[in-house]
Formats: sequence, structure tokens, C-alpha cells
Amino acid sequence: MANEITYQLQSLLNNSGLSDSYSSGALSVDQASALLVRNVQNVATSWGALGLGGVVTPGIAIFKNLDDTNYVEIGDGTTAFAKLLPGEQCILRLALAALQARANTAAVDLFYIIYDTS
Repeated sequence: MANEITYQLQSLLNNSGLSDSYSSGALSVDQASALLVRNVQNVATSWGALGLGGVVTPGIAIFKNLDDTNYVEIGDGTTAFAKLLPGEQCILRLALAALQARANTAAVDLFYIIYDTS
């Protein structure tokens, strides 16, 4: 099979006369191994590993910061590659096999779905 994962991105901007819009249309990705992890993890203020369940090769990932006050960073335990302010979310393809996260000021709940793309 092919194209087992499908997603799309859309953004809209309207700010004091500046406007922009973008829509990717549907994007499809192959998934050889039928594996995913879907989780809400409480993230402390120091780097800690994100649970990957049975996912061997993290690929397409969706993250959402469920906190109302504090931001969360996602990275390799040394450097952050993503920063999500309260309520923000993102989708991206991961290049790391081991993921860590840390919160700012106080612990936050981080929702994520990671699809194995091995």
C-alpha cells in the first residue's frame, strides 16, 4: 500500500491591512509499519523523554500544548527544535528517534500523535 497518512495545512493572516493565506492541499505519506503513539504527557521544567510506545521510527508528528499559561519546548534534550506557546500546535516530520520536552515555569500537559514511518 501507499499514502496511508494524509494531512493538510492551512494558515490565514489578517492584520491591519496585511493579509495572506496558504493551503497545502492534501499531502500523503507512506507508512510501512502500522504503528503510532497517541498520548497526553505531563512535561516537567527539565528535559524528559516523551513516551513513544511501540513507535520505532518517529515520522509525522502532531503536538499541542494544552496549558493555558506556560510554553513547552520539544527537542533532543539539549536543543529545542519547536516551541509551543499556550494552546499552540504544530505538525512536522521528525528527524530524531528519541524525543524530549521541557516546560517553562511550571509543568504542562502536551498532547501528541506520532506516526511511525519506517
